Amino acid sequence: MALTAKALGFGRVVANDLATRSVIVGRALLENSTATLTPLDVLQLFQASAAGCSRNGDLFERLPAPLAEFLASAWTHVQSCPPPKDDLARLLLIRWVLSFFPMGLPSATDSWRVRDRDFDHISYRRLDHYLLREKQLVHPRYLLRLAAKINAAVFPGRASVTRSDALAFLPGIEADIAYLDPPYGGTQSYERAFRFLDEFLGDQHGEISSFSSARPPLDELLAACDHIPVLVLSMNNAVFTEQELTALVARHRRVERVISMPYKHYGPLASTRKNKANREMLVLGTKGSE
Repeated sequence: MALTAKALGFGRVVANDLATRSVIVGRALLENSTATLTPLDVLQLFQASAAGCSRNGDLFERLPAPLAEFLASAWTHVQSCPPPKDDLARLLLIRWVLSFFPMGLPSATDSWRVRDRDFDHISYRRLDHYLLREKQLVHPRYLLRLAAKINAAVFPGRASVTRSDALAFLPGIEADIAYLDPPYGGTQSYERAFRFLDEFLGDQHGEISSFSSARPPLDELLAACDHIPVLVLSMNNAVFTEQELTALVARHRRVERVISMPYKHYGPLASTRKNKANREMLVLGTKGSE
């Protein structure tokens, strides 16, 4: 949403997140408006020396040896790149390594079997994904295609990213519009899904966000931006119905519009019945007399 606001020409866009993985995206694509990755930048990742590179960590343990070795050497090389190319390259490598795992989730419990070539206990669909990606990821053309997609998201505009708890960030920010997109309650948490990536990036595994629980602190979140004239809240219907979410926002400001849209989870993760009931809800609220 922050990138879309930048593309639409909003005067100033400020994004905030607590996770390093999100801040890397923000620095690479929001704060950066001119720098892109050249083919030489990408190809140099394949020439980086593996000498002295650490491969400690659970993320490496879930990768076949050639991919783990490349990630270790390429990531070490990126640390010496000047900003913002360093974050562009980090984003590129994050996209690269996540694509190895089905649905982009490094929490996949069968990835170590691929590393150990224990194929008998992996479903054929997932095995097909692993083997295809393992073959693709060792070729420069795959990273070059990913780099082209990342470069396409670099364009002029005023934007910045901060890293802090939302409840601490919002009261001190001056803004005309707040778009709130907290983790969805009653669903798999980002901390669990991306634990191995977060640890690789230096984030210690902490407690699951309270917003992922069955009782997300939306009242506190809404109160934290009482001073912002316009608010849009995005939420699913796993915890709140449309009526309940509307009433919750109405306690803090006038509700102007509510949109409820069907959406589907990835098939293997959700039943047909669950997907039929899933809704993405957007609540627009305003402050003031007009």
